Formats: sequence, C-alpha cells, structure tokens
Amino acid sequence: MRALLLLASSILAAACSHPLEIVGEGDIESSTQKNDCALEAQPCANFVVGDYRVTYVADPRPGWVFTGWDGCAGQFPLCAFDVSADRVERFAGQTMPPLRALFANAALAPQMSVATDWSATSGLLTVEVTFTDFSPTRVQLFPAGLAGDWVEEDSAAPFVFRLDSTRLEPGMHTLRVVADDGAEAISDTAMFVVPGCNGRHDLCDRRFDEVRYATTHNAMSSSARGWNGPNQAWDVPAQLAMGVRGLMLDTYRAGDLNLLGLVQVPDVDPDSAYLCHSICAIGKQPLVDGLAEIRTFLDDNPGAVVTLILESYLSHSLTAAAFDAAGLTPYAYVHGGGAWPTLGQMVDAGSRLVVLQDVAVNPAYPWLMNVWSHAFETHFSAAVPEDFSCADNRGSPGNDLFIFNHFLTDVFGSPALAEQVNHNPLLQERIAECESTHGAIANFVTVDFVDIGDTLTTIDELN
Repeated sequence: MRALLLLASSILAAACSHPLEIVGEGDIESSTQKNDCALEAQPCANFVVGDYRVTYVADPRPGWVFTGWDGCAGQFPLCAFDVSADRVERFAGQTMPPLRALFANAALAPQMSVATDWSATSGLLTVEVTFTDFSPTRVQLFPAGLAGDWVEEDSAAPFVFRLDSTRLEPGMHTLRVVADDGAEAISDTAMFVVPGCNGRHDLCDRRFDEVRYATTHNAMSSSARGWNGPNQAWDVPAQLAMGVRGLMLDTYRAGDLNLLGLVQVPDVDPDSAYLCHSICAIGKQPLVDGLAEIRTFLDDNPGAVVTLILESYLSHSLTAAAFDAAGLTPYAYVHGGGAWPTLGQMVDAGSRLVVLQDVAVNPAYPWLMNVWSHAFETHFSAAVPEDFSCADNRGSPGNDLFIFNHFLTDVFGSPALAEQVNHNPLLQERIAECESTHGAIANFVTVDFVDIGDTLTTIDELN
C-alpha cells in the first residue's frame, strides 16, 4: 500500500491541474473519456500528465442550454486543447486557470431526437436529427465519437446525414450530436448498430450461394444441454453467438415410434414436435423452444443470415405450426428460382432465415424448401479420416449449394474424433480439394464439436 501511495504521489507531482468548473446545470464530457466532469463532482481537479489533446463538449441537463466557455479563447460550442507533453511538464505541480462551462435556464425545454437507419445493400447509415423548441443553425455529427476525426456538419433543416457505414467496424457505436444557433447549444448521444452481414461489410455484396457458413452437425445435441452421445459441446445459442450460421437439426413427432419400437415422447400430445437425435430418450427439446432461441438470436443480431438444414420426420403443417409459435416464420426466405439474393438484400428485406429440409415441397409452405432441389453433399458416414471423400452423395452437383460434411462417427460423434479432423491443415486442405473437385465453394462446412479446432477461423479466412 505504501508503494502505491508513493507512486500516486509521484504522478501527481509530475502533473499539472486544469480545473473544470460548471455554472448552471450540465456536464462536461471529453473525447478521452478521462477528463470528464459531472455536475455533482465539480469542480474537478482534472490532473494532466503527458500530451493534453482533448476536445470538450458541454452537455446541458433537461431544461438548460449551454451558452459558452470561460477559458477557451472564444471556441464554441466545442472546446479543444492540444498541448504537448513538454509544455505540460513545465507546469508540473501547478494549477492552471479553470475551464468553465456556462449553462443557462431555458425559457422552453429544447429537445433533440436522433433516428438512425442502416442499409446493408447500400452500406449507408442515415441519421436524422430533429428538434423541439430549438432552431439550430448548425448541427455537427461525430459518427465515431468526439475522439475520432470524422465530423459531418449541416447548416439547414432538415438535418439528414447519409454516412458510409463501412468506415465503422460492425457492432454497436455511440454517435455524438452537437447543435447550436450561434448563442446556445444542446448536445446528445445516440447508440446505433452497424451490423454488417454475418459480422462483415464485404459479405453484404455477395450472393447467398457465394458465402461459406460454419455449420454444426446435429446442432441441437449438445453436452451443454445434457444430451447423451452429443455431437456438440455448445448449445445452439452459444454456437450462433460464436459465429455458426448453419444448423443441422432433426425434428420428430412425439407420438411416433423410435428405432426400438417405443413412443418417442410418451405422456404428451402425440402431435407435439421435438428436436431429437433418432431416439428422443437420449436427448430432446420442444421444437418451439429450440426455434424460439434462433428467433431471439435473429432479433438481437439484425445482420445475421442463418440456414437451417432439417432432417424432418414431421408433416409440413406441424413444422410450420412450430415456426409460427416461435415467431420465426416472418424471417423465412422463399427462393423463387434464378440467382440467389445477396446477403445484403436478404438483410434489408428481413428474410434472413433459409430453411431446407429433406422432404418434398408443399406449395402451402413455400419457405420449407427441399434441400436436394438446391444443394448436394459429400458422404457423411466416415469412421476414420481415410474414409473422407469428395464424391457427391445426395443431391445433384449442379445445384447451387454445397454441403461439405467433415465429421467422423463411431455410433456417436465425440470430441476425440473431432480432434482428429477439425484442425488445419487437414480441414483447409480438404475444403480446397473438394471445392476444386466440384468447381464450387463449400457453402456449409459441417462439423461435430465446432468448439474444437479451426472451423470458425478457417471459414472467416476463406470468405
């Protein structure tokens, strides 16, 4: 503790103080986020060490407006300092004249509203700023926050900005808006999301069939959910969170008989739909619940495009009823033939879920598409790595989509088997070999225990 106190004392001795004070009601925020001063904390000592490069913005409390700085050489509405470390050092241990933010009670209560809209196809982020009881003559927008050098400005209503969102990494961002009329100013921040398409800007321009997707075999069968003989460690929400975008799922009717001649799920409505792997006794989940988890992910991730490949033992009506009950049907994409849309088009249209199943198409449910009308696959019954082959199995190699099966099975899958095949160079070399064989990219690279090995990073690199 004594050493820490001595260190703190030496740092303060090398620092100078540039006090921040507030008159009226508001806060001072800084581009560094280290030089802020809240109303309740002021006056703030604001110790400075090293380079002092900072921009301040005054943020009035409700019912107040910012009227100017005292100690900022006439700058308005922002206040910026750029002082080198050697100049700061000359004033070590001294207190400089304060910087005061002056706020005044507003006759009316000015308000600012910020609305954002992102387009995946154009890459544009549209920002509209509107005001109540305030008529600014200038609006400044800081898409990357005060710390960035990206500033947009407009001097006349309507204040609508169209920004190139590819300058921002996909994810959540904070936008700063400062508006003034030459005498008074208000400021606010707005959170917004630039999702990208499956987490990347460049994928938005690619057709659905031009992208590779990390895909999990028997995705529902996980040790995380206590299934016996699982094919995955992570459950479906975790798989999606980590970047999986293709899920192979098996669906069963509760009242049907399993391989042992027993009712799959006794003592429930026989028309209940479940996710199971052959025998529901070794692991099961109500289909509605599993689909609801996928819907939650799509709700929370507006740039995600997900594919379900169903081994279905249900009627179309039971499958559709489960999708409806889970609220997932509105996301379903219907392919009418011809070229597949780009991921950006699917994102903008809200049709971000492709559902393929191994049963014939029912025209009443056009979004439940037959997998072998659109895809082909490699063989899936490998017991050792030497069994792997690029030869096609089900579906025609002329179809648009390529399901690349890459897992070993010894009755069940296992982490030990996944350790043999999920790593590079084998995974990457086999993808390259089979893509060359078929002259098509491996759209759905399907593995057991996707948490093991290099599948996720390899797909990202190949895309």
